[in-house]
Amino acid sequence: MSLHNEILDWECSSKTPYIPIYHKGDLVGFFKQEYASEVIKFLNEEAVLTKALKIACTDLIRKTGGDTSQVKQMMKKYIKISERPKYGTRAIALLLGERQKELDLNSQEFTKFCDTFKISPTELNNIYAGEVVDDILLAPLSRILGISKEHLLQVRDGSEEETESMSKN
Repeated sequence: MSLHNEILDWECSSKTPYIPIYHKGDLVGFFKQEYASEVIKFLNEEAVLTKALKIACTDLIRKTGGDTSQVKQMMKKYIKISERPKYGTRAIALLLGERQKELDLNSQEFTKFCDTFKISPTELNNIYAGEVVDDILLAPLSRILGISKEHLLQVRDGSEEETESMSKN
């Protein structure tokens, strides 16, 4: 069956200045016309990607002989892994990668750049490997990244609220 012939989860109607938005036939809200199409497109794409992830996880569990009742748990795991890290060493490594792109440097040039700020190639590799970032590295990292030491400390440690929610999962 063609995608055009299928009923989509999300749809809108253009009969008023504010367009009603429907989810599986139920009215869920209104958007201005200039935003409605993009929102609907995004929501339908998200539904397709979620369905694809569910199928992939189910296939993986079946191929490995696992329990298919664990599909939702596996989906949550892969979504969590895919999200941008907000704090911790992974977040710092991501910021370093973004800084490298911003400076338009290859890996070797960026390693030398960091070394001039007193982050050795070994320390840089340790950060990329996910090892804990010591306090002594905060000042040079803040200069490399162009952010305050306090902000970098928040990125490294996260807030108490985030840390508590992570320990519950």
